[in-house]
Amino acid sequence: MTTKMTKLNFDIPIKRESVAEMVARRILDMVTSKSLKPGDQLPPERELAEQLNVSRPSVREAIRGLSILGVVQSRQGGGAYITKLDGDALLGPIRFFLSLDNMNIPDLYDARSLVEGDVARRAAINMDDIQIATLEKILIQQEATLEDASEFRLSDFKFHEAIWIGSGNSFLKRIGESLNALGLEFRRRASEKPEVLAQSLRDHRVLFNALKARDPAAAALAAEKHMQNVYSSTMNQPIKGGTP
Repeated sequence: MTTKMTKLNFDIPIKRESVAEMVARRILDMVTSKSLKPGDQLPPERELAEQLNVSRPSVREAIRGLSILGVVQSRQGGGAYITKLDGDALLGPIRFFLSLDNMNIPDLYDARSLVEGDVARRAAINMDDIQIATLEKILIQQEATLEDASEFRLSDFKFHEAIWIGSGNSFLKRIGESLNALGLEFRRRASEKPEVLAQSLRDHRVLFNALKARDPAAAALAAEKHMQNVYSSTMNQPIKGGTP
């Protein structure tokens, strides 16, 4: 009896990793498993190479790659440390990617609109009276920052942060922070004018009123409209040193 052999089609070839990539992956796995925590110092290059049974150049290349990713920070004469693993450090590569292709801006603000809308909907239900009062205080203080774009951005972050926290979902808070940080990369490059900031302040008031009224639908709509306005004003402004 003849056995018929099944023909297999391997569409995706096996990916070969360099030794440096394997070293980097091992370190990332240790970070993920909490074996390495923010602030921890990695063993010296020679020791790390011996422990992993690899060459020192491979270790050096892995550390360099992790530094670009924002996971490791090398200090002159002081070794390599795990960073705080916060948004500022880890969003670096994505910011660079976005800076190369402004076509990503619509997708970014589409994502922000979806996330901020759901965050606002949840916040309208979950925020307590103290959180609403805190949000109102931030909004009042924001009125004095319309002539200073940098100060307004700080106040803007506090305003949205209070809502992210008020949503009651820590993952949505982290996503909101990350998307906000990415949005600022484009916002900073625009010559922000007082009238643009004034529009954001008006949007914030509408959003606050919906939250204070405990109206989830109105809050979601206000947040989405705010993101649309931010996107439009950012794209319509002349970029410092160029065009949008």
